[in-house]
Amino acid sequence: MAWKKNADGVLEYYYKKEKDKQRIIQKDWFKENGYKKETFPPQFFEIIEKTLKRGYWAYAIDGDGWIHIYKEGRVEVGIKLKDREPIQELADIYGASISRKDFKNENWESQYVLKLYSKRALHFLRLICPYMTEKRKKATQVINNLTDPKYHPPKISMDFRKNSDLIGPHMESIGGFFDTEGSVGMKTATIKYKSKKSGDKYYYILRTWLHFTNTDLRPLRKIKKILETWPFNFNPRLYGSKSTSLNKDGKPGKKSYKLQIPPRDHLLFMKMFSPWILITRKREYADKFERQRQIYKLCDENK
Repeated sequence: MAWKKNADGVLEYYYKKEKDKQRIIQKDWFKENGYKKETFPPQFFEIIEKTLKRGYWAYAIDGDGWIHIYKEGRVEVGIKLKDREPIQELADIYGASISRKDFKNENWESQYVLKLYSKRALHFLRLICPYMTEKRKKATQVINNLTDPKYHPPKISMDFRKNSDLIGPHMESIGGFFDTEGSVGMKTATIKYKSKKSGDKYYYILRTWLHFTNTDLRPLRKIKKILETWPFNFNPRLYGSKSTSLNKDGKPGKKSYKLQIPPRDHLLFMKMFSPWILITRKREYADKFERQRQIYKLCDENK
């Protein structure tokens, strides 16, 4: 936040944009190899259709992505993240360029940016649209306006008992949203308590957390429903909180929502979903939570 005095000498909020520099760190493969604009090798799109993690990318774009149509009808689908791994995977699949945005403020981490345009963007949207929640309507409108006026994305069932093949794409969705809107961590904490005999006493614990946050409630409700549906047996909690910060117009920020996984389920969640999590620093918590379990078990045995 930034404040300055107005003409009357009263402090007034104003939006101060952080200065940044953006440069391409991986060039577009097709441009580098002499392909004409919007021309691709035979079966390029067919190969992608067989390999793309549709559920993952649907919820990754729902999380930290955007869909934009320019006046001339050109479509752009983009995503930006602080971690490069997901960006790199999508860039390798579509041969797209990667940019890195560095901020003048040293406290701000760099971001990796990927953008798909025109044919590649429309192809990508057509594949992931049925699995989307937050930006499903926007993706449908783009497809209707630019390629197929009658297109309506099919609903992907969650009846896993009838069709177990659907479990994978829904687990991908959770992995994609966890990479973009999820948080996981562990830190030591000191607990102080008083006893009549010994006075102040201290003991130390490993405090862990695992949750998803978003300003749109719909994807969190969907994830909650998946985690509560057979064969899963999680008991996540959904909370809402008002924003204490101001947006660039000086108005209160949007209400945010948090889907929290209980501590007793942290290890199970990470073991179960780590194959669908692309960000290494998050995926590694499966091993960290396992070590925590072993430490606690050893402590209990030596009481």
